[in-house]
Amino acid sequence: MGLDKSRFTELQAKLDIYKSTLTEIYERYDQKLEELSLVRRVGDALRTTQTVESLAQALMALVAHEVEVDRVSLLTRDPQCPGLFLRAAYYSDREEFVFYPDNEKAWSEESLRSALAEAKTLENNPVFLSGSSSADNLGLDNQVQDNTGPEKTIDPDSWTGQVYLGGLIRDLAAVPARLDPLGQSSEGPRALALVPLATRSKPLGLLVLSRPAGQDFTPENERMLSIMADQASAALSNVLLFDDLSRVNQKILASEKRARETSDYLERLLETANDAILILDERGLIVYANRKAGQWGFGRQDLVGQEFRLLLEPSPELAFWEPGQPPPVDRVLEANLTNAQGERRALLISTSQAVGSPVAAPSPESSSFMLMVSDLTERRQLERQLLHSEKLASIGLLAAGVAHEVGNPLSTISGYAQILVSGADDESKEYLAAILEQTTRIQKILKELLDYSRPAQGLTETLSLPERLPRILGMLGSQKGLARLTIKYDFEPLGPYLVAMDRDHLTQVVIIIAMNAAQAMDGQTEPEPTLMVGLAREGAMVVLRLADNGPGMSERTRRRAFDPFFTTKAPGQGTGLGLAICQRIIDSYHGRLELTSAPGEGAAFAIYLPAATNESA
Repeated sequence: MGLDKSRFTELQAKLDIYKSTLTEIYERYDQKLEELSLVRRVGDALRTTQTVESLAQALMALVAHEVEVDRVSLLTRDPQCPGLFLRAAYYSDREEFVFYPDNEKAWSEESLRSALAEAKTLENNPVFLSGSSSADNLGLDNQVQDNTGPEKTIDPDSWTGQVYLGGLIRDLAAVPARLDPLGQSSEGPRALALVPLATRSKPLGLLVLSRPAGQDFTPENERMLSIMADQASAALSNVLLFDDLSRVNQKILASEKRARETSDYLERLLETANDAILILDERGLIVYANRKAGQWGFGRQDLVGQEFRLLLEPSPELAFWEPGQPPPVDRVLEANLTNAQGERRALLISTSQAVGSPVAAPSPESSSFMLMVSDLTERRQLERQLLHSEKLASIGLLAAGVAHEVGNPLSTISGYAQILVSGADDESKEYLAAILEQTTRIQKILKELLDYSRPAQGLTETLSLPERLPRILGMLGSQKGLARLTIKYDFEPLGPYLVAMDRDHLTQVVIIIAMNAAQAMDGQTEPEPTLMVGLAREGAMVVLRLADNGPGMSERTRRRAFDPFFTTKAPGQGTGLGLAICQRIIDSYHGRLELTSAPGEGAAFAIYLPAATNESA
């Protein structure tokens, strides 16, 4: 029994449907295999890329191989600059790849708007946005409008924001070459395909494929480009993220380097400052001390952790700065401090709030305070020395005036005495001779007083010390306390002992040291007060030694002997400037003055002066 015709027709129709369905399944299967193969090729090409340059080169070569085009350009976005920027170009005919540094060549949104608008006005040439991306993913909000069928068109006139694209724009089949980022004005029309590269979070850039007009991009091209765009977008997102992190890291490293350099510079400023700089915490404890703070004899490691207020002597000016409290801010204080050697130092302290202190505070809420401390001790001593020098100058003027006033009547007395001698008897002549002798002596003393009080002119001359020293010390014989001082000379036979200096300076130095020796031995009977004066040669130096056999000095006194205004004499009996002046004079002639002494062993001064080359005294 055979099939009837209707049944056969029905079965044949079902068979045709089956064959058609099977063919479609095989076609889709082949298409999926092809897509999977393309995905694998894209993945293999982009897997090892670590930079935008290597990614662009691999991607553009692959795109040019899969889709026949003349050239491919890659544009990326920069969040800090508007528009798209040409980053790479690939020319298929010569397989040439060109990479551009960041932001070197911009391709503005206006160029893209022009491409879209011009393509839309072409007859029968609509602009399609293909792919499965939704309007939300595209970032176009309401700027994507529905059209017939599953495709969507873009209205450039309503495109007011930045370029946010998520699919493929094709069918730009006859646009001017100037709308191609790599195009030249001399070229004819071009067919373009714009392939947006974007992730769900943000747009990344745009691939622009270009070939001559008439070689339209097909749906098959679109399908392949969509697959490659998805893969490339993910890879580009990772590379750009890595680049961003690298740039941020470089900026952080550069910022850290600048911060270190700034910190080192500020630290050098602090360390080389002429004043002591201290940083105190909110309890008044020292947390930082610069190098100059070591001038008081305390090590910086010893100062850190100490309460600076307790190092200062109590005074009315510090009454409002309680121990355990921070210093008052924006104040200038005067205080005294006893250094490690037991010396009293006068300080001027300027206080301020330490903003951005180089010393880390215990916590962000903690405060720190900066003290700039100037040691005024030497300045005060110099001020007193200047004051005393002015007094000495006044005394010198007074002495010159007195010598002049005394000299005139003395000359009269001497003249009348000389006249009376010629007619006087023997007894009267004896008295008159005594008067003349004493007036001559007074005139000599007045002359020496004038020479000594008159400021030295700094007239350097070659002096023979064996000749000058007895003259200088001889004029002290009549001085109180020096008359009973025995002076002994001991010159080694290595002369001549010639030095080049001002004779008044030599006189001043010798007299000050001799008078100090006599005053130190005042009242001494055993041993007999003696001043030994010796001369010797040590290489190019002449050494003058003045040594007494007095009570000597303690080590503390010896160390401070040359300090201005330091004296062991009772108030009103000494200025403490003598030895300081001696040292300054000797230093001015490139010599040196040394002192050795110990209790019960006397004091010995050694004056080293360069030997003169001119041997004429």
